[in-house]
Amino acid sequence: MWREVCRVTGAEWLRARRSRATLTGLVVYVLVVGILYFTYYLAVRRSFVGIPTGFYLCGAVLSAAVTPLAFIGVLLIAFSLGREFSSGTIHLVWTRPISRLGWLGGKVLSSVIHLKSFLVLTLVIVITVAGAQFGFSSLMEKDYLIHSAGSLWWNLLLVIVLTWIALIATVSIVCVPALYIASPGVTITVCVAGGFVLQLAAGWEVLRPFLLPTYLSSPLAQFVAMSKGLPLPEEWSTLTRTCLLGSLGWMLAGWLWAAWIVKRKEVLN
Repeated sequence: MWREVCRVTGAEWLRARRSRATLTGLVVYVLVVGILYFTYYLAVRRSFVGIPTGFYLCGAVLSAAVTPLAFIGVLLIAFSLGREFSSGTIHLVWTRPISRLGWLGGKVLSSVIHLKSFLVLTLVIVITVAGAQFGFSSLMEKDYLIHSAGSLWWNLLLVIVLTWIALIATVSIVCVPALYIASPGVTITVCVAGGFVLQLAAGWEVLRPFLLPTYLSSPLAQFVAMSKGLPLPEEWSTLTRTCLLGSLGWMLAGWLWAAWIVKRKEVLN
Protein backbone atom coordinates (compact mmCIF):
# COMPACT_ATOMS: atom_id res chain seq x y z
CA MET A 1 0.00 0.00 0.00
CA TRP A 2 2.95 2.32 0.65
CA ARG A 3 3.73 2.58 -3.08
CA GLU A 4 0.15 3.61 -3.73
CA VAL A 5 0.35 6.24 -0.98
CA CYS A 6 3.54 7.61 -2.54
CA ARG A 7 1.97 7.70 -6.01
CA VAL A 8 -1.05 9.65 -4.80
CA THR A 9 1.18 11.98 -2.75
CA GLY A 10 3.37 12.66 -5.78
CA ALA A 11 0.33 13.40 -7.92
CA GLU A 12 -1.00 15.82 -5.30
CA TRP A 13 2.33 17.64 -5.10
CA LEU A 14 2.48 17.92 -8.88
CA ARG A 15 -1.03 19.37 -8.90
CA ALA A 16 -0.12 21.83 -6.15
CA ARG A 17 3.00 23.00 -7.99
CA ARG A 18 0.94 23.80 -11.07
CA SER A 19 -1.74 25.64 -9.10
CA ARG A 20 -1.60 29.38 -8.60
CA ALA A 21 -3.57 28.92 -5.40
CA THR A 22 -0.50 27.38 -3.76
CA LEU A 23 1.66 30.48 -4.26
CA THR A 24 -1.22 32.77 -3.36
CA GLY A 25 -1.85 30.83 -0.16
CA LEU A 26 1.81 31.05 0.85
CA VAL A 27 1.93 34.80 0.22
CA VAL A 28 -1.26 35.39 2.20
CA TYR A 29 -0.03 33.24 5.06
CA VAL A 30 3.33 35.05 5.22
CA LEU A 31 1.42 38.33 5.44
CA VAL A 32 -0.70 36.93 8.27
CA VAL A 33 2.40 35.81 10.19
CA GLY A 34 4.01 39.20 9.55
CA ILE A 35 0.96 41.02 10.91
CA LEU A 36 0.87 38.77 13.98
CA TYR A 37 4.55 39.35 14.66
CA PHE A 38 4.35 43.11 14.15
CA THR A 39 1.32 43.30 16.47
CA TYR A 40 3.10 41.47 19.28
CA TYR A 41 6.29 43.40 18.64
CA LEU A 42 4.53 46.74 19.09
CA ALA A 43 2.68 45.46 22.17
CA VAL A 44 5.96 44.32 23.74
CA ARG A 45 7.79 47.53 22.88
CA ARG A 46 5.03 49.60 24.48
CA SER A 47 4.83 47.24 27.47
CA PHE A 48 1.23 46.30 26.79
CA VAL A 49 1.88 42.55 27.02
CA GLY A 50 4.78 40.19 27.58
CA ILE A 51 8.46 40.98 27.87
CA PRO A 52 11.02 41.91 25.18
CA THR A 53 12.73 38.55 24.67
CA GLY A 54 13.05 36.33 21.63
CA PHE A 55 11.54 33.37 23.47
CA TYR A 56 8.40 35.28 24.41
CA LEU A 57 7.91 36.64 20.88
CA CYS A 58 8.35 33.14 19.44
CA GLY A 59 5.87 31.59 21.85
CA ALA A 60 3.28 34.34 21.51
CA VAL A 61 3.35 34.50 17.70
CA LEU A 62 3.35 30.72 17.32
CA SER A 63 0.44 30.48 19.74
CA ALA A 64 -1.50 33.02 17.68
CA ALA A 65 -0.57 31.20 14.44
CA VAL A 66 -1.99 27.85 15.59
CA THR A 67 -5.54 28.76 14.59
CA PRO A 68 -4.54 29.81 11.03
CA LEU A 69 -2.47 26.62 10.74
CA ALA A 70 -5.40 24.46 11.85
CA PHE A 71 -7.62 26.26 9.35
CA ILE A 72 -5.08 25.57 6.59
CA GLY A 73 -5.23 21.89 7.54
CA VAL A 74 -9.01 22.00 7.16
CA LEU A 75 -8.71 23.69 3.76
CA LEU A 76 -6.15 21.17 2.50
CA ILE A 77 -8.19 18.09 3.39
CA ALA A 78 -11.55 19.61 2.44
CA PHE A 79 -10.38 20.46 -1.07
CA SER A 80 -8.14 17.42 -1.52
CA LEU A 81 -10.95 14.96 -0.76
CA GLY A 82 -14.07 16.99 -1.49
CA ARG A 83 -13.16 18.10 -5.01
CA GLU A 84 -12.83 14.45 -6.12
CA PHE A 85 -16.47 13.88 -5.23
CA SER A 86 -17.87 17.27 -6.24
CA SER A 87 -16.22 17.10 -9.67
CA GLY A 88 -17.12 13.44 -10.19
CA THR A 89 -13.51 12.35 -10.73
CA ILE A 90 -13.74 9.97 -7.77
CA HIS A 91 -15.35 7.33 -10.01
CA LEU A 92 -12.38 7.51 -12.39
CA VAL A 93 -9.89 7.44 -9.52
CA TRP A 94 -11.48 4.41 -7.90
CA THR A 95 -11.46 2.42 -11.14
CA ARG A 96 -7.68 2.64 -11.33
CA PRO A 97 -5.52 -0.16 -9.90
CA ILE A 98 -5.06 1.54 -6.54
CA SER A 99 -6.55 0.61 -3.19
CA ARG A 100 -8.99 2.92 -1.45
CA LEU A 101 -6.79 3.08 1.63
CA GLY A 102 -3.78 3.89 -0.55
CA TRP A 103 -5.74 6.74 -2.10
CA LEU A 104 -6.85 8.04 1.30
CA GLY A 105 -3.37 7.67 2.78
CA GLY A 106 -1.82 9.60 -0.10
CA LYS A 107 -4.32 12.44 0.29
CA VAL A 108 -3.71 12.67 4.02
CA LEU A 109 0.08 12.44 3.71
CA SER A 110 0.13 15.12 1.03
CA SER A 111 -1.95 17.46 3.21
CA VAL A 112 0.27 16.77 6.22
CA ILE A 113 3.42 17.57 4.23
CA HIS A 114 1.91 20.78 2.89
CA LEU A 115 0.85 21.78 6.39
CA LYS A 116 4.34 21.03 7.70
CA SER A 117 5.79 23.43 5.14
CA PHE A 118 3.58 26.20 6.57
CA LEU A 119 4.67 25.36 10.12
CA VAL A 120 8.36 25.32 9.16
CA LEU A 121 7.92 28.62 7.34
CA THR A 122 6.37 30.10 10.49
CA LEU A 123 9.26 28.87 12.63
CA VAL A 124 11.88 30.23 10.23
CA ILE A 125 10.27 33.67 10.10
CA VAL A 126 9.59 34.02 13.81
CA ILE A 127 12.87 32.59 15.12
CA THR A 128 14.95 34.59 12.62
CA VAL A 129 13.25 37.94 13.23
CA ALA A 130 12.82 37.53 17.00
CA GLY A 131 16.42 36.37 17.35
CA ALA A 132 17.74 39.30 15.35
CA GLN A 133 15.74 41.85 17.36
CA PHE A 134 15.83 40.46 20.90
CA GLY A 135 18.14 37.45 20.98
CA PHE A 136 17.61 34.24 22.91
CA SER A 137 19.16 34.68 26.32
CA SER A 138 18.40 33.13 29.69
CA LEU A 139 15.51 34.61 31.66
CA MET A 140 16.97 36.55 34.59
CA GLU A 141 15.54 38.66 37.40
CA LYS A 142 18.45 40.82 38.53
CA ASP A 143 21.06 38.19 39.44
CA TYR A 144 18.56 35.37 39.84
CA LEU A 145 18.29 32.77 37.06
CA ILE A 146 14.63 31.90 36.39
CA HIS A 147 15.04 29.76 33.26
CA SER A 148 18.22 29.04 31.35
CA ALA A 149 18.35 29.50 27.58
CA GLY A 150 18.92 25.76 27.17
CA SER A 151 15.79 24.94 29.17
CA LEU A 152 13.74 27.43 27.15
CA TRP A 153 15.01 26.03 23.84
CA TRP A 154 14.24 22.47 24.94
CA ASN A 155 10.69 23.32 25.99
CA LEU A 156 10.12 25.35 22.83
CA LEU A 157 11.10 22.28 20.81
CA LEU A 158 8.80 20.15 22.95
CA VAL A 159 5.76 22.38 22.41
CA ILE A 160 6.44 22.56 18.67
CA VAL A 161 6.43 18.76 18.49
CA LEU A 162 3.23 18.52 20.56
CA THR A 163 1.55 21.19 18.44
CA TRP A 164 2.62 19.46 15.24
CA ILE A 165 1.13 16.14 16.39
CA ALA A 166 -2.11 17.94 17.29
CA LEU A 167 -2.20 19.51 13.81
CA ILE A 168 -1.82 16.05 12.24
CA ALA A 169 -4.70 14.87 14.42
CA THR A 170 -6.75 17.80 13.12
CA VAL A 171 -6.05 16.77 9.52
CA SER A 172 -7.04 13.18 10.30
CA ILE A 173 -10.31 14.03 11.98
CA VAL A 174 -11.32 16.47 9.22
CA CYS A 175 -11.24 13.53 6.79
CA VAL A 176 -14.48 12.29 8.35
CA PRO A 177 -16.76 15.22 7.44
CA ALA A 178 -14.87 15.70 4.16
CA LEU A 179 -15.75 12.14 3.09
CA TYR A 180 -19.30 12.25 4.40
CA ILE A 181 -20.20 15.64 2.94
CA ALA A 182 -18.08 15.41 -0.24
CA SER A 183 -18.23 19.19 -0.77
CA PRO A 184 -15.26 21.44 0.11
CA GLY A 185 -17.30 24.53 0.98
CA VAL A 186 -19.78 22.74 3.23
CA THR A 187 -17.00 20.74 4.86
CA ILE A 188 -15.10 23.91 5.75
CA THR A 189 -18.26 25.47 7.21
CA VAL A 190 -19.02 22.40 9.30
CA CYS A 191 -15.43 22.16 10.56
CA VAL A 192 -15.28 25.84 11.53
CA ALA A 193 -18.58 25.50 13.39
CA GLY A 194 -17.41 22.28 15.02
CA GLY A 195 -14.13 23.87 16.08
CA PHE A 196 -16.01 26.78 17.65
CA VAL A 197 -18.22 24.37 19.61
CA LEU A 198 -15.17 22.40 20.80
CA GLN A 199 -13.48 25.59 21.96
CA LEU A 200 -16.57 26.48 23.98
CA ALA A 201 -16.66 22.98 25.42
CA ALA A 202 -12.97 23.30 26.39
CA GLY A 203 -14.08 25.88 28.93
CA TRP A 204 -15.47 23.02 31.02
CA GLU A 205 -12.71 21.57 33.17
CA VAL A 206 -14.24 18.09 32.98
CA LEU A 207 -14.13 17.99 29.17
CA ARG A 208 -11.00 20.06 28.58
CA PRO A 209 -8.41 17.21 28.84
CA PHE A 210 -10.20 15.25 26.11
CA LEU A 211 -10.74 17.90 23.44
CA LEU A 212 -8.56 18.58 20.41
CA PRO A 213 -8.42 22.40 20.88
CA THR A 214 -6.72 21.76 24.23
CA TYR A 215 -3.86 19.92 22.55
CA LEU A 216 -3.49 22.73 20.00
CA SER A 217 -3.43 25.62 22.47
CA SER A 218 -2.15 24.36 25.84
CA PRO A 219 1.52 23.59 24.98
CA LEU A 220 2.27 27.02 23.55
CA ALA A 221 0.25 28.76 26.28
CA GLN A 222 2.42 26.94 28.82
CA PHE A 223 5.59 28.03 27.03
CA VAL A 224 4.41 31.65 26.89
CA ALA A 225 3.90 31.57 30.66
CA MET A 226 7.35 30.04 31.09
CA SER A 227 9.01 32.63 28.86
CA LYS A 228 7.58 35.39 31.07
CA GLY A 229 8.71 33.72 34.28
CA LEU A 230 5.15 33.11 35.47
CA PRO A 231 3.98 30.02 37.39
CA LEU A 232 3.26 27.17 34.98
CA PRO A 233 -0.40 26.12 34.59
CA GLU A 234 0.63 22.42 34.63
CA GLU A 235 3.61 20.20 35.15
CA TRP A 236 5.46 19.62 31.90
CA SER A 237 5.20 15.85 32.30
CA THR A 238 1.43 16.01 32.80
CA LEU A 239 0.95 18.39 29.88
CA THR A 240 3.11 16.26 27.59
CA ARG A 241 1.30 13.05 28.49
CA THR A 242 -2.16 14.60 28.11
CA CYS A 243 -1.46 16.28 24.76
CA LEU A 244 0.49 13.38 23.28
CA LEU A 245 -1.98 10.64 24.19
CA GLY A 246 -4.97 12.83 23.38
CA SER A 247 -3.64 13.85 19.95
CA LEU A 248 -2.73 10.26 19.08
CA GLY A 249 -6.20 9.14 20.16
CA TRP A 250 -7.92 11.70 17.93
CA MET A 251 -5.53 10.88 15.10
CA LEU A 252 -6.23 7.15 15.29
CA ALA A 253 -9.98 7.69 15.62
CA GLY A 254 -10.02 9.99 12.59
CA TRP A 255 -8.01 7.59 10.44
CA LEU A 256 -10.04 4.48 11.37
CA TRP A 257 -13.34 6.29 10.86
CA ALA A 258 -12.22 7.72 7.51
CA ALA A 259 -10.94 4.29 6.38
CA TRP A 260 -14.31 2.76 7.30
CA ILE A 261 -16.14 5.43 5.28
CA VAL A 262 -13.95 4.83 2.23
CA LYS A 263 -14.51 1.08 2.37
CA ARG A 264 -18.24 1.53 2.80
CA LYS A 265 -18.46 3.99 -0.08
CA GLU A 266 -16.76 1.38 -2.24
CA VAL A 267 -19.61 -1.05 -1.44
CA LEU A 268 -22.36 1.52 -1.92
CA ASN A 269 -20.96 2.83 -5.19
